Amino acid sequence: MSAVTVQGPVERGRSPRRVEVPGGGTRTFGTCACGECAWDLPIDGEPDFRGAVEAEGGVWWITNLSDTETLFVADVDDPGEASAVRPGERVPFGFDMATVTPARRPGRVTVTVFAAVTEVPPPVVRRCPAIRPEVPQLDPDARYSAVLAALCERRGPVAPTSADIAARLRMSARAVDAHIDYLVRKLEIPEPAIRRTGWKRMALIEHVRTHGLAGAGQWARTA
Repeated sequence: MSAVTVQGPVERGRSPRRVEVPGGGTRTFGTCACGECAWDLPIDGEPDFRGAVEAEGGVWWITNLSDTETLFVADVDDPGEASAVRPGERVPFGFDMATVTPARRPGRVTVTVFAAVTEVPPPVVRRCPAIRPEVPQLDPDARYSAVLAALCERRGPVAPTSADIAARLRMSARAVDAHIDYLVRKLEIPEPAIRRTGWKRMALIEHVRTHGLAGAGQWARTA
C-alpha cells in the first residue's frame, strides 16, 4: 500500500487538513476535550471520535481508539454498505477512497481516507527443504479469524462466497475480501499457476485442512 492520505472534515471556506501515512507507518486522528491530546490530525466536534490509520502491505487498517463510539467505514463508491469497527478493534480495508464516521452522529463529522495501491512482487526466498517453517499464529479475537472460521465452516456442497460471509458477519463483501487477502499473505499461500475465481478462499480452506492453525482445529474438522 502506498500514498495513503487521511483528510479531516471539509469546512466551508477552509482547506481541509491532511496527513500522509507512510508505508508501514501509522497516523492518528481524533477529537479532544482536554486540549492536550497529540493527534496527528486533530478534529473539532464529537467528544469520542478517535482512531488510527495504518498502511501495511496491500491494505490499510483502521483501529478504533474511541472509548465507547463505534466507527463506520464506508466505501465512497458504495456508501450503503458500511463496516462497523468497535472500540479497540483493528480492521483492514482495501477501498481506494473511504469515509470514517462516528456511529451515533454520522452527519456531524467525517474523516476521508485516500489510498493508492501499488502491487509489489514478493521477494523470492529460498528455503532449505529440510527445515519446516513455523506455522504463523493468528489472533483468535481478530476480525480476520471470524472471517476464516465462517469460510471454513461447511454449510453446503460449495465454499461460501465473500457475500455469504459478509451477510453472516454483518460487514461488506469488500471488507471480507480484504481480510482474505491479508490471510493469504500472512499464511504465505502461493499463487497457483492458473488462478481461477475464488482460488484464495479455496486455498485457505485447503491450508487449514492440511496444516491446521492455532485455535482453528474445529474449522479444519468441519471444512
